[in-house]
This record gives sequence, structure tokens and C-alpha cells, in this order.
Amino acid sequence: MAPWDDDEHDLGEGLDPDGPSAEDLDRFGDEMLTCPHCGANASDQAQFCPVCAKDLDERPAGSPPVPMWAWITLFVAIVLILFFAF
Repeated sequence: MAPWDDDEHDLGEGLDPDGPSAEDLDRFGDEMLTCPHCGANASDQAQFCPVCAKDLDERPAGSPPVPMWAWITLFVAIVLILFFAF
């Protein structure tokens, strides 16, 4: 018996409850990639993005999308500037 097969260890321990199960991670692996269209995380086995449903192999034309954290940072900076200006 392998050490990971015993009942003492919970394979799901520490996993995100909304994420893939331990069995899925064992079956498909835990490698992730970033969607070139929306920036969401997707399994490296997926053909389509789970968020925007676009083909993960297709590269978007033009410049890459601005990540969400950049928009949030810009918004917070503008709010702080306006708050301290008035």
C-alpha cells in the first residue's frame, strides 16, 4: 500500500471547495494556464476558457487585455487623489 492510499490523509485537505477535486487533480494534473482573452485561470487540458468560453489556443489580435488588478489600482488612486484634493 502506498503512503497516500491510507485513510489517515485527506486528499481534499487544503483544496478550494469550489475548485477541482483531489481525484480530478490526480487524473488531469494541476497545471494551469492563463486565458489569453480574459486572463482567467484554466486547466492546461482545457480547450475553451471556463470564464469567457473562447478557444485557449487562439491568440487575440492586438494588445493584451489590461489585467483587473490594474483597473482596481487606477480606480483606488483616483479616489484617493480626489479625496485629498477636496
